[in-house]
Amino acid sequence: MPEQMQFRIGDAFPADDPLARWLTVLAMASNDFFRMFHWLDGAETTGTELFAYRLQAAALFEAATHLSDTIRNVPEVKAFYGQLPDVARTLGDRVVGAVDPGSEHYLGEWAESHRNVTFHYPEMHPQKAEHGKEEIKNALERAAELRGTITADDRFGSVRFEFADEVAVQFLPEATPGNAPEMERVRETGMALARFVQHAANAYLGRLPRGLVQEREW
Repeated sequence: MPEQMQFRIGDAFPADDPLARWLTVLAMASNDFFRMFHWLDGAETTGTELFAYRLQAAALFEAATHLSDTIRNVPEVKAFYGQLPDVARTLGDRVVGAVDPGSEHYLGEWAESHRNVTFHYPEMHPQKAEHGKEEIKNALERAAELRGTITADDRFGSVRFEFADEVAVQFLPEATPGNAPEMERVRETGMALARFVQHAANAYLGRLPRGLVQEREW
């Protein structure tokens, strides 16, 4: 039977506790990653696979940056992190390494710019375009020789702009959803984040007063 923990959020995760806020953000990220894992695994079209991968890569950059910044800048988080078991810190270091150019786990410079065009969509800057620095212009130029399609039938919502997916691929490094090793690298780091959050949550919940969290089967 599955087990469920029940608690009043304000008791277990008080808003004025930096660790509670920190872990809540990481828990949000963990939820998102598991949703994206299922989405990517169940993708029925190349376009859906591409979008799921883009979101995963962008979200990973966000989560890794959050973890890196808080360990470095929030004293309570730094102390808590230092007291975690070795297995947890190994996972955390793997995630932090995704945004550290000196780490073997660094995703590469593409990750930050990709985050921007995935979560914000590319902006148009005429002056940047003139100097070769506008993302959408550069992506279209790279995709210029590729075959593009638009598909639709008479149903509302059936239109699919496949050509735009081809352009979106240009925001990624040469290792794209067609390149299994790069996809797996992003996935493995995302899984490391999810495992780290579980270790951190266990450590955090273990510090709470007895009886505050109730467990039941359901």
